[in-house]
Amino acid sequence: MHEHVFKVGWLITKKQRTTTLLYYTFFLPGVILHELVRWLVAGLLNVRADRAIKLPDEQQIAELKLNFVRVHRSAGEFRSAIISAAPFLVGLVLVYAVNQSVLRVPEALVILSSGTSDNLSGALSILLSAPDVWLWIYLVFTVANTMMPSWASLRGWRIVGIVVAIGIGILALLGVADEIFNNTIAAPLMTVANVLSFTFAFVIGVDLIVTAALGTIEAVIERITGDSATFQNGKLIAVTRKERIRQQEQERLRRERQQKAASKRSVSGPPSIYNLPFPIPDAPEKGASQTVTVRRDEQSTLTQGAAPPGGSPRQPPSVISGAAPEKPGMAVSVSKASRDTEDRSKPIQRDSVTQQNTPDHSKGRGAGSAISSEVAKDEGTGAVGAATAPEEEAAPE
Repeated sequence: MHEHVFKVGWLITKKQRTTTLLYYTFFLPGVILHELVRWLVAGLLNVRADRAIKLPDEQQIAELKLNFVRVHRSAGEFRSAIISAAPFLVGLVLVYAVNQSVLRVPEALVILSSGTSDNLSGALSILLSAPDVWLWIYLVFTVANTMMPSWASLRGWRIVGIVVAIGIGILALLGVADEIFNNTIAAPLMTVANVLSFTFAFVIGVDLIVTAALGTIEAVIERITGDSATFQNGKLIAVTRKERIRQQEQERLRRERQQKAASKRSVSGPPSIYNLPFPIPDAPEKGASQTVTVRRDEQSTLTQGAAPPGGSPRQPPSVISGAAPEKPGMAVSVSKASRDTEDRSKPIQRDSVTQQNTPDHSKGRGAGSAISSEVAKDEGTGAVGAATAPEEEAAPE
């Protein structure tokens, strides 16, 4: 709710300093009551309270800094807690008195309990029949939203809570806690609980009405002027129409530069996922500030080049055919592993070709025995026997 008030102030003035002043002025009745009660209670408790009344400093946070009356440090935690809680108690009493006596809210609720449309109009007529009804509603709104104390100032109430808890424990041990509670405390406690629940329900209803009205005013002003304001991490982020147009133009130019740079950039090597420009996300508490376009690099393909000048297309290299020359004095055995590579179920056939060398009377039988032992060492299992050339007898000299 405080943020809505602060945003409406900026949308109207467009100045941070003026927005801060309007924000404090809007809650001025509640601010005056809060600081006045603190000053009076500090005087009753004989605590020094200095007045520091000045214009509030410029701020971007929708939070009321109620430090116009400064309590001296010598007050202690307990007395400081009483001084801080006094505006809350006075505010509750004031809000309850207004909705009971001036606005007559209980009477309107009794009429609404039947649930008919005629009773609804009757309840509204009772609420709106009060003199200066909107002024009273505004007063209740400002007081209810400035009466809450800070948690840091309530540390002194820990002592009170401990003392009350010890007293209840002693009464429970003595067996008189139930009797005292039922006969003495139950009825006043229920009355206080009903008053508090009714008062807070009334305050919540008023806050909802004012928040809806402020939200409507925000939407209308933003629609007409083109300005916008929002809160991020509790701070006001305001952008005028000119600034937003300039930011959009800068964003468009940045995207165009990125696209041009991406189109000129060529990636060498095979396609890889590491070459894709994946976006880098922002922090979890922030939204995406930039729009990143992921583009897949086109794969280059090889095309057939033009024929060389001068003539015929390129010819494949020639293959040397023929058999290797034979060495004299040896018989070579050639084995072929397979004749048909497509059908591997057929048995491998081996042809042994034995060539006889020119008769050499000096070697004779020694060469023939060497060739026979060479053929016997076949690589495969179950080798096929090779025929050796018949030995020739050495011719007589």
